[in-house]
This record gives sequence, C-alpha cells and structure tokens, in this order.
Amino acid sequence: MRDLPAEKIRRLPVVPRPLPRESLLSWLDYMATMYAVPRKDMARACGLLGPGDKATRIEDSGPSSITYGLSDADAARAEQATGLEVEDLQHMTWLRFLETAVKPELADAAPRDRFAVMKASWIDPRELRFCPSCIQETDGRWFLEWCTPWAFACLRHGCYLLSECPTCRTALRTGDVKLANGRCRGVERHRLLGSITWRCGIEYRKMQAPVLRDDSLAELQLHLEQHLAWPQPTSDQAKDDLADLTAMAEFALYAATPEHLDGADPVVRESFTEFCASTTLGNYRTIQGNPSPTARTAALRVASQIVFSADPWSSARKIADFASRPLPSHVVPLHQAWLKQRPRDTTRRLERIVRSVRIAAPSIRTPDRRVVPGP
Repeated sequence: MRDLPAEKIRRLPVVPRPLPRESLLSWLDYMATMYAVPRKDMARACGLLGPGDKATRIEDSGPSSITYGLSDADAARAEQATGLEVEDLQHMTWLRFLETAVKPELADAAPRDRFAVMKASWIDPRELRFCPSCIQETDGRWFLEWCTPWAFACLRHGCYLLSECPTCRTALRTGDVKLANGRCRGVERHRLLGSITWRCGIEYRKMQAPVLRDDSLAELQLHLEQHLAWPQPTSDQAKDDLADLTAMAEFALYAATPEHLDGADPVVRESFTEFCASTTLGNYRTIQGNPSPTARTAALRVASQIVFSADPWSSARKIADFASRPLPSHVVPLHQAWLKQRPRDTTRRLERIVRSVRIAAPSIRTPDRRVVPGP
C-alpha cells in the first residue's frame, strides 16, 4: 500500500472508524501510519484533498485548512472515498463546537478570518495537550478538545494533560507531533555555533503527566466535558458558561496572583507564578503573546470560582476592587483592554463586573501614592 495513488480518488480497502471526539488530523495520521504513506497522500486517497489542492489544506490553522470544516465538495469526495457519513467527517472538525466553544462566525468566515475567529473563541488550533495513558490505549490517536483550553485534565487517568515535554519543555504543536510511537524533537543548540549538542528523544507515550489532586479543577473539568459533549442538548448553557469563563479568565490573567490559587496543585501554581513574573512591570501586568496552556488553566480555576459562585461580583472584588476610586493601578491594563474590545456574549451574572471595569476611571493612584488622571 505504499503506492496509494494521489492523483485519483478510490475506495480504500480498510477505513478505520474515527474514535468519538477524534480530531481529523489525528484520524488522517493514524491512517497514514497504517498504510505507511505521508499524510498528504492519505488525505488525497481519502478525498480530503482535491485536484490541485496544496498540502497546506491539511495543516492545523492555515487559512484554507480543512480542520475549520469541510466544504460540500470536500465532504462529497471524502464520503465517496471512505464510506464515512458527512456528519462523522464534520464531527472531527471545529464545526463540532460551533456555537458552544467556537464562535458562530466560523461557519461563514472568509479563509483569512478563520484563525482570528478561533482566537476570539480563546482557542489556538495549533496547541495540543495529551494524556500519555490515553495515547497508549488509542495507538496515538488524540481528541479535538485537547486543542482547546477547556481540556486540561484526564479524569479517567487522574492526571493533567501535557502541553510540553516534561524533560526539555518543548511545546507540543498539532502539526509537528505524531503521538503514535513518536518522540520529542526538543534539542539544545550551541550558543555560538548553533549546532545541536543534545537531543531529547523521549517517547510521548512514556512521558509522566502530573497527578491531578485538585478537587476544584476536577469538578470544573467534568463540567466542561459535559458542555463539550456531542450532541449538544445544553448548547445555550454551554455557550453562556464558556463565554463567562473566558471573560473572567482574562480578568484573572491581568489581576490575579498565585495567592489566589489556594489549594491548587504545584504544577498549576508554579506555571502561574512564572507567568506573573514574566508579564509584570511594576504594578502593571502587560500580557504579550499567549500565556502557556497551564497558566490559562490557573486562570480558569480563578474564573470558575467567580462565575459559579453565589455572588460573582463579591468574588471578583476579592481579587481586585475595580469599583473603587481611584482605580487600583494593577487593574488599569485590563480596563484599557476592555475599552478596546469588550468581552463578548457574557451573561447578566457578569454584567456589573464588565461594566465596572470598562467605565472611565476619574483617577488612579501611582506606586508612589500620587493620584493622577485616569486613562
């Protein structure tokens, strides 16, 4: 089967069923490994690449990536080549989470805007987390929600999902790793010559994931798994909860400190401590780039304690009294960010919080205790 024809579509002799929740890229890579061919050749044999299509269509986040959802022509070719139903194929793309974890604009977005829609949904489709025990059981096949911040722990195996190699801390990316019998590609280079002086090479399935002992995060993960289940019987509630958690996680990234993670596991607390140290300048926290997946898990832990509390307003004010005047200086960057772009789709339980952060501050107090005009 090494010479699978890439120039024409035909029914494959054996097409494994996709696993529940599996990613389209995972399924393609599993098929490619089974037939010992490159991913692009398997994608053509499966009808996912048509005549003239470039291999960029089977990458994780490019403008034309099929991971955002299959067109009618894509779906028809793939159905003919594999015998799978269109619904099963679309279920492996980001359309699965439409109107819950993914903004509805994705369905009609122009190719150049798709990645921006995903980022507005608080998802970077290039990121990947995984459970080593799970990939041993599935021969390296992985789940679509592992590319979202809403999956941070495996409740079945009682561990956190890995977002980086625990040995060399090389980040995982969906387009770079093959979890089935794969090894970490992390290297160390000579600081002057640039030559490789050390290779990591640890097998993904042999990596050790930190144990999950935090009951708060375990409860939150169970709640999120119910929201991301398919089909979606509670899509409205899921949409509301995810929107509110996103807003309060952003609030936590700007205003919370490691002291607000009482009871958190060390891996979460340490990651947030590193994040705070790397983003804090004086009394201000300037967030540039993406926080690490584990830092976002820490922010979600804080966010859940606000969103699902009996009084979200009071819970949020324990972290930052953004209703006070003068405005606390460490809240100013959040105030400026939300003036530029208000949190979307938040519910009434956060209305007072969002409004109070966004209103113009008449003054702020500087670190030397002087009161100056607000931004």
